[in-house]
Amino acid sequence: MKTAFATLIAALCTLPLMAGAAEHHVVIDGMKFTPQVVQVKKGDTIVWENRDMFVHNVTAAGVKSGDLQPGKTWRWAVPATMSFDYLCTLHPVMKGRVEVK
Repeated sequence: MKTAFATLIAALCTLPLMAGAAEHHVVIDGMKFTPQVVQVKKGDTIVWENRDMFVHNVTAAGVKSGDLQPGKTWRWAVPATMSFDYLCTLHPVMKGRVEVK
């Protein structure tokens, strides 16, 4: 009984931390990122989904998705409050920006 109560209290204590986090989606299609600029807060998650027919990636300093095959997704939790530009290294004309508020 004490263990269940302790688990409940721990879960309730983390709710305020989780309540502020949001999930943002970026679609990769037609050789571009949509939206090109995504505005997030520290702790939010960004999900990139490759709907294109080609392999793509999301790459910036300290951010590397690896190759995303068509139909695959990659999730990344925003760890800091620093905005940055990113690109697909396989197709350098594909660029995006994460703005952290």
